[in-house]
Amino acid sequence: MTRSQRPSTSGRHQPSEPVQAFKSSDVLVFVEDAAATAACLSHAVKVAGAYGGKVILVQVLCKPLDNNSPVDPVEWDIRKQQTLKRLGVQSDRSDDVKNPCSVQLLEGQCINQITAFMDVRQGDIAASVRPHDALGWLSSETARGVLLSRSAGVLMIPSGAAIGPDSNYRRVFVPLDGSTRAEAALPVAVTLARAENAHLVICYVLPVPGLTEFGTQDSESERLHAIVRRRNEQAGKTYLARIRKNLEHNGLPISVRISSGNDVRRELIDIMSKENADFVVMATHGQSGHKDVPTGDVARFILDKSAIPVLLVRTRNSSGQNHAFGSISSKGVRQPAGTD
Repeated sequence: MTRSQRPSTSGRHQPSEPVQAFKSSDVLVFVEDAAATAACLSHAVKVAGAYGGKVILVQVLCKPLDNNSPVDPVEWDIRKQQTLKRLGVQSDRSDDVKNPCSVQLLEGQCINQITAFMDVRQGDIAASVRPHDALGWLSSETARGVLLSRSAGVLMIPSGAAIGPDSNYRRVFVPLDGSTRAEAALPVAVTLARAENAHLVICYVLPVPGLTEFGTQDSESERLHAIVRRRNEQAGKTYLARIRKNLEHNGLPISVRISSGNDVRRELIDIMSKENADFVVMATHGQSGHKDVPTGDVARFILDKSAIPVLLVRTRNSSGQNHAFGSISSKGVRQPAGTD
């Protein structure tokens, strides 16, 4: 997502098919803290159910970083059995009685094990709990490994974002910036909203036209600044109206929100709170995104600050590999580059 992108009003969106089911995608919950994972397991179950998959609890058993001595094989085996037992207890507490969780134990360096494991499961969703501290997911090696993986999607669940098994998401929030990359989140959000019978909230934050602080601040500059703001606002309204119309056939209640602010990231957090959103679906990168980083600036900020679960959607890469979200599309909404 970017602060400077103005949506196109040319109407040159490529036609696409209605939202359709895609191949089953599992949600792989990488466990670090048993209590936090148990409290957030309901979110993983809901997401897996919406996308036709199951939940798998995965934990990496690591050798202590400050211990250079050889590992005692008996002690290591005891640790493995204890860990598997704890995972089994958590699996039994899953809300999904019809499709119970399975468990997987990995051994080795945490981040390397997570990224290697997801390399062979790129069509699935990697999930983690974001610790409730100042550093957030940065303080968790498990969460960093999840974000660095090449999974089709990343589900980050704040440790305090518990939800009951009988509760549905009421409002699914989707931030857009006018780019095809950001729009990749739309069909994914539609699928989740339909499964949860939720309201879809689509938001666009207007870019603020900038003037250099050291330049001449005269009446002509102010007039041009006002013209650009009005044009951006009209373009944004036209863009959101078109997106809304293109999604109406899904039968969902849809609302659009347009706002402005000097910091798009903070504005989105504020709107999410005012809209009482339960869940965020967004692309990892927007207009200004670079493939050599796991997320764009806005997505990273939302991960840091959001009090509700965030599902980051990755677009198909240039090698043409399919992932779980690649075959979802929404009628009339242009497809991300490289997905046709």
